[in-house]
Amino acid sequence: MQIIVAELASATRLDRLLRDRFPEWGRQAVQRLITGKQVRVNGRVVWLASWQVQNGDRVEVLQPPPAKPKPPAHFDDGWLLAEESDLLVVNKPAGLLAEAPKWRDAVNLLDLAQARFGDLILFHRLDRDTSGVILLTRPGPINQYLDHAFKASLVQKEYRAVVATPNQLQAEGVIDARLATHPQRRDMMTVVTHGGQRAVTRYAIAEEASGRQLVDLWPETGRTHQLRVHLAYLGAPVLGDRLYGDAHSADRLLLHAYQLTLPALEGWPARSYTAPLPAAFVL
Repeated sequence: MQIIVAELASATRLDRLLRDRFPEWGRQAVQRLITGKQVRVNGRVVWLASWQVQNGDRVEVLQPPPAKPKPPAHFDDGWLLAEESDLLVVNKPAGLLAEAPKWRDAVNLLDLAQARFGDLILFHRLDRDTSGVILLTRPGPINQYLDHAFKASLVQKEYRAVVATPNQLQAEGVIDARLATHPQRRDMMTVVTHGGQRAVTRYAIAEEASGRQLVDLWPETGRTHQLRVHLAYLGAPVLGDRLYGDAHSADRLLLHAYQLTLPALEGWPARSYTAPLPAAFVL
């Protein structure tokens, strides 16, 4: 538990007080604490982010979230998996945004890579807390080739995740469940029976030990948070997932973009790139 005795010149919103006092938690984690009724003011549970905290109020956070991983300050050449003409293949670390959000500046892979290599295009994205294979390109013909390959669904992606047991996963299977934006949380997705967008994920359990499973995942569609939502839907949220599981279950989100395979197309050869599995994924 974290306890704060507010020292304020004027009344302040509860969410702003917590973000200012604990910037390492992150905006979304603070919102989840408040809406999840994990904050008390003067002994009373408060679930409104806009609640006005007064000078001298006692604020208790019942279950503080883990700190967000600190993003690196410079591009690490150890992240580079391949540099082939106008294509750079990078092993993105967990905790680093692929690119800056539209509404604010933030440390991100694209800016760090451009500072190191010059003008680049981020060709696809990974969630901030997901590690693994990501492609950046220089201006040139490679972009037309990749655009065709991605739009035609010819790019094969393999992810690996660690989940806890017991759960509803079979030895292998297909998750075919439609996804839509969560009605109460714009930063989350949810499974719906009608509407939304169709999302399909193939999976297979690769290993099991000590109450955990290493799961191979092959997304056949590319919806926002697809793998995380699909696994949570079957009672197997990715360990360390702040949105769909328990942030305290691991030091980071245990989801890794393990391998990406490009097709032979338009004179370009087929190629496959693999990002070594981080130590945290070893069961």
